Amino acid sequence: MSSQRRGAPRNGPRGGSDDNAVNRAEIADEIRKAVNAIADGERKAKSLKEKILLLEQRMRKRKDEGLGVPISEHNELEALYREQVKIAEEQKVRATDESLLTRITLLGDVQKTFEQEEGLQSARNSSSRTSGIDFDGPSDSPVPSPADNRHVRKIGGSRTSSQPPRSNTDKLDGTAAEVSERASKPKIMYSLKEEVAFKRKLPSSKPEDQDWIQGEVVRVIGEGKSRRYDVKDIDPDAVGGNNIYKSSASQMVPIPPEGTPLGDYEPGKQVLALYPAATTFYRAQVKSMVDGGARVLVLFEEEDVEKSIARRFVLDHKG
Repeated sequence: MSSQRRGAPRNGPRGGSDDNAVNRAEIADEIRKAVNAIADGERKAKSLKEKILLLEQRMRKRKDEGLGVPISEHNELEALYREQVKIAEEQKVRATDESLLTRITLLGDVQKTFEQEEGLQSARNSSSRTSGIDFDGPSDSPVPSPADNRHVRKIGGSRTSSQPPRSNTDKLDGTAAEVSERASKPKIMYSLKEEVAFKRKLPSSKPEDQDWIQGEVVRVIGEGKSRRYDVKDIDPDAVGGNNIYKSSASQMVPIPPEGTPLGDYEPGKQVLALYPAATTFYRAQVKSMVDGGARVLVLFEEEDVEKSIARRFVLDHKG
């Protein structure tokens, strides 16, 4: 997930070499491959189950009609059962792989150490830099787009209940706690083409007033504490087609790839969810898991009607 450019950090190497960055990328890549293998196994298991059900239905129908069931179908069903058991055993091995669990723990520890070394001073320095890397606005355009003032960016249909702006009291209550929480979390290393929810940096508004937008990483810039990203706003209505913004890890949340095994949320959990027929994420509360965990029933702030959202677009983030 780390950029392949191995240039020295802006302020020179820290702690000797830059091998830690390489190791983080390698560990993260190994974890991603392992998770993808589990997802592939789940897809195979689902496809196999459908084949078994169809064959069983066909055999049952023949019996109901008083017809005999060919021995070939019995053999086929037995082979499918054996394959089903084999896949289940392989999935169990993958999910309980000690080396995978160790890599996950190791990556978390390395990232935590890296974040602690960076410290809050680094975050303040990053926000004060006025170089092209940290320009607070659309890439290559110092003039904010008229579309920046849109509260809800629709792909199709219309939103029946718009999100009203939070009161000043709400902002004061949440800002300090959120900043503290973000500072304590290790930074995530993003890669090209990765789907994210991100806050567009707009000179005319404060971070807490900005919406979370659905986007895609199109460029990785730098390494270590100077690492930044170009993120594309996927809204097709972006004025003039200038829909690429500068961003940093602290202003981004990863969207799980399609097919990734995801756990259930507990009712009452505060999350960040993609609003239906829009490309904007809003704060919401989990009500229940539906469709076997494939979707989440949530209640958006300031709304009275619950909405069903695809699981991967309901993010474990308070917004």
